[in-house]
Amino acid sequence: MIRLLTSGDIPEVTSYVERNYMETTVLSGNLARCGIENDWLSRRSGDYYGYFSAGRLAGIVAFFNLGSVVPHFEIAAAIGSFVEIMRQRRFEVVVGMKRIIKPLCLALEPYKKVLACEDSYYLVNHNIKHYSLAGGYQIAAVEAVDRERVLTFIVEAYRQGFKRRFNRELATKLIEDRGAEEALIFLLVNQAPVAQATIQVVTGRINQIGGVYTSEHSRGKGYCKALVAELCQQIYAAGKLPTLMVRKDNSPAVRAYQAVGFSYYDEYVIVKFAM
Repeated sequence: MIRLLTSGDIPEVTSYVERNYMETTVLSGNLARCGIENDWLSRRSGDYYGYFSAGRLAGIVAFFNLGSVVPHFEIAAAIGSFVEIMRQRRFEVVVGMKRIIKPLCLALEPYKKVLACEDSYYLVNHNIKHYSLAGGYQIAAVEAVDRERVLTFIVEAYRQGFKRRFNRELATKLIEDRGAEEALIFLLVNQAPVAQATIQVVTGRINQIGGVYTSEHSRGKGYCKALVAELCQQIYAAGKLPTLMVRKDNSPAVRAYQAVGFSYYDEYVIVKFAM
C-alpha cells in the first residue's frame, strides 16, 4: 500500500530515515527543515508518499516543489507503487543512490523520457586530513564578504560551473534561505572571492557539502581542498559526518576530495526527465 504521509506518520518516518541515515540524507534534511506537510511557498518542501508492507513503512518517495523527486525503498516491491505515482506527476529530475534509481528509471521508460543521466560518487569522510596553503588568502563566511562581490561570484559559479540558469535574485535567496548549520564560505584573494563551498543538507548525523566551485583562472592551486577541509573541520566539531557527491568524470575534484580524507561509499545518480 502507498499513501501520502502526514504528521501522524512522523514517528515511523523518523525511524525509517534513521535506519537508512546515509542514504536518506536529502529526505531527512528537508523533513527537518520544512516538515512533512507540503508548504507550497517553500521549494524544499514537498509531498511525501510512504510505501507500507505488512503495516511497516518500507519506502518513501518525495516530490519536492523545486521539481525534483527523491525516492528510497528497503524492498523492491515498492517499485511498482512508486512508478504508478511518478507516471502521473510532473518533475524534472530524480536523484538518489544508483541501486535505488536504476530500477525505477527502467520501470518508468514507457511513461517518461530521459534527457540525461549524471553519474557520481557519494563520498564520506571518516578521517579528515588537514590541508593548508601558503599565505596570501583568507577563508571567510558569506556574512564577512562584500555582498556585491559574493552575488557576482555565486552567479558565475552556478552559470559556468554548474551550467544552471541563475541570476542575482536566486543568489540572494541562496544566501538568505539557509539554516543555522548551512555554512557558506569563500576563499578570498585580495578580498575577492575565487572559490566557494557550502553545507547544503543537514541531518542529525550528517552534513552534506556541495556548491564547490573555483573560478577558472584560480584552479590547480588547492583552493578547493582548503575550503572543503575547513567545512569538514566545522562538521566534525559539531559531532557529525561530512559527505558529498562528485561526478565520476571530474577527476581533479575526486583527487582533491580524497586528499582531505574522503572515501567511496556508493554510486549516486541524477536523472533528468522531459517535463
